[in-house]
Amino acid sequence: NLLTNYLRTILSNYSSKNSLRNELRRKTAEFISQGGEITHHSAGETGESINKPRTRSAFVTAEPRQTRTYINDVISELDRRKNKKPLLTSSKPINRPKKKIIYDDFGEPIREVWSD
Repeated sequence: NLLTNYLRTILSNYSSKNSLRNELRRKTAEFISQGGEITHHSAGETGESINKPRTRSAFVTAEPRQTRTYINDVISELDRRKNKKPLLTSSKPINRPKKKIIYDDFGEPIREVWSD
């Protein structure tokens, strides 16, 4: 937390990357000159002891576990609704009169005629 606050202070006070690099180099040299030591770690190494089990999982939160909706169930429900056949009220098609427009030779409408 102190290091984070310190880095925030450095980042807010310096506007260029070069000045930030120079400040970090100066602080690192000061740390080493006062007897500090910098250790290098390989990728994948951890600071936890191998002999002791972890005290808690890294992904534990205080929130209760949420139930999940499986996508297969949702898709099958949507497919079922989509493929559902509509109820037919009658088997005979209803014949209704249709409106037909009569045009003259120039494409202008003359009159409307209803036909069965």
